[in-house]
Amino acid sequence: MTTALSDAVASEIRGHLNEVCAQIGVDPESASLVKYTMNAVFVAPPFVIRLAAGPHAATLARRVVSVAASLEQVGMPTVRLASGVTSQPVFSGDWVATAWQYVPTANDEPMPVDLAAPLRALHSLDGLDVPLPRWSPIEKFRRRLDAAAALPPKEAGELEQWSRTELGIPVADLLRDLHLRCDEVEEDLDRVVWRLPPGVIHGDAHTGNILLPAPGDGAAARPEPLLCDLDGMCIGPREWDLVPTAHGATRFGRSAADYRNFVDAYGADITKWAGWPILRRVRELQLVTSTIDALAGRPDVAHELAHRLRSLFSEDLKATWRRYR
Repeated sequence: MTTALSDAVASEIRGHLNEVCAQIGVDPESASLVKYTMNAVFVAPPFVIRLAAGPHAATLARRVVSVAASLEQVGMPTVRLASGVTSQPVFSGDWVATAWQYVPTANDEPMPVDLAAPLRALHSLDGLDVPLPRWSPIEKFRRRLDAAAALPPKEAGELEQWSRTELGIPVADLLRDLHLRCDEVEEDLDRVVWRLPPGVIHGDAHTGNILLPAPGDGAAARPEPLLCDLDGMCIGPREWDLVPTAHGATRFGRSAADYRNFVDAYGADITKWAGWPILRRVRELQLVTSTIDALAGRPDVAHELAHRLRSLFSEDLKATWRRYR
């Protein structure tokens, strides 16, 4: 496992994984956890299994299954649902899973430029033959904050201790501050004059959500990159899908040259647009609220979130953030 988890959390997730594997005919002993941010992602050849919990997990999983099937029908460069798994999503108690075809990947690390062609393809769509929600990022942030405020006593106590130790403030003050930031940026978003027409967007288009398939034996051409993690698919401003690459160059240590290669390939530089500072703030709120209600038993995620929040509160725009593992 590359993700550090407490024994209790690891045991809980493994139990649900075992039940899901039994339902889809996969050996759970072959499964390895590769990532756990909002979903626990396991490679379990020939599939990848994504496990999630929470009050909205089942609804989201059902929508993602429909969206993935629709994207496949129109030939989009996206990951495919697991062949042979006839009924999805798959349930284990209050957890829900989706199963995907495992894609052997190249050894090369995905770069921002690898996002350009898949995003251009996706952005050619005005809609799909399944309903997509409207882009509403602040609503998601508030939902996470509300969930953090309503945690069970044990998890709430751990969050309180973490907030006081790492940030020097009670959780109530932390959540109040983040709610105020949500209010402020929501007002700013209402004043944004968008340059591009709305359409189908990925919603979280960073290099961690792109796969570089390994070339087949004797293949001369490199296979096209594939977009994965379709949870954020919606109808919204196409500019939003350009934010993570720009933000990666300003927050996650990506080079200016890497970003320029993406700009040249996609054909737009969002940092030259008047709306960029607002969308950067939205992105940063997204990245400090996405795990705030699920820190228990995840020390690495908790440590990184504290670092992000300290730099956000001190308005330190030069502090480098690390991706969650």
